[in-house]
Amino acid sequence: MLTINSVANFRDVAIGSKMKTNLLFRCAKLSTLNQEDIINLETLNPCAIIDFRDPKEINKAPDNLSKTLLSKYISLPISASTLGRMVTQKKIDGDNVRTYEKVMEESYKLYINNHKHVWKEFIKILLNSDNKPVIFHCSAGKDRTGIASFIIQRILNSSMELIYKNYLLSNKLLTTKAATAEQTTTSSSDNLQVTNTMLSTLGKVKKTYLLSAINEIESKYLTLENYIMKELYFDENDIAKLKKQYSIK
Repeated sequence: MLTINSVANFRDVAIGSKMKTNLLFRCAKLSTLNQEDIINLETLNPCAIIDFRDPKEINKAPDNLSKTLLSKYISLPISASTLGRMVTQKKIDGDNVRTYEKVMEESYKLYINNHKHVWKEFIKILLNSDNKPVIFHCSAGKDRTGIASFIIQRILNSSMELIYKNYLLSNKLLTTKAATAEQTTTSSSDNLQVTNTMLSTLGKVKKTYLLSAINEIESKYLTLENYIMKELYFDENDIAKLKKQYSIK
């Protein structure tokens, strides 16, 4: 089992007894990667290191990768402007947890509806990985990375109970500071409106957030497989290949 201690929220995506281990890894930003763990990742020899952060986040804390690892780096930016929308919503509904939870739930819908091109590229990378490991991350490794983990875990027929349990692990593996370190709005005046309640809500995951994405998929696209085939333009053979690559027979 690969252990990377210098990066927050680093873990194998495999859950239950039906997923192969040591092939898919999720984590927070790799800007904190130390020399020992750089060597560990070079030994792992991933085919891809996928970064879901937007350019502003990357500029604040670029991944600390060796030349070898940098050659595997792929940027697939996702942004839902969550913190900025929290500031806007605060003016309407006040500075309280539920105000910001609703914004988080909406962000998860945006991840599904507005970033189909990202999920298409993500699945393409997995399909072309040639059984080599893939690492994917965002800033804290909990929301955008959580959606990516859900997609592959659910395709492989993992139980929702295990998926939720795995998703909620981020609350144990992250501090609020680590989870929100690079999060800013697009305007300096809005940044002055950011509150501790806002940040503490942003720094955690809740089952209702992931459920919001799942409900969005089911209400608009009926099933995850239908979303993958009709919206991302894959077919049954692609899904079968993913299952063969990452499932234990």
